Amino acid sequence: MSNQEDVVEFRGRQPMAVDHAFAILEEVARQGPGVGARQIVEGVDMPRSTVYRILKHLVQEEYLVRSPDLSGFALGARLEMLSSRHQHALRVHDTDRGER
Repeated sequence: MSNQEDVVEFRGRQPMAVDHAFAILEEVARQGPGVGARQIVEGVDMPRSTVYRILKHLVQEEYLVRSPDLSGFALGARLEMLSSRHQHALRVHDTDRGER
């Protein structure tokens, strides 16, 4: 398999779906833990059905979590893991460059 075959190309509406997911994550981060679905819908420029569908997927993939009473959302474990890995990579990079 060539490198060209390894490249995943976006088709149709896929880039928009990724943009929508990031917009929802950013809105949850902006509004803070416990933000409700209605508040998220009001904060992003997309149809309510799209927001609900993406919220469901982000929860399934652990990028978001539901609040214990199921009334809202918060950033999830996978985002924390990504942030932690990023911070670690920055520290390693700085150490390799002799910075502290």
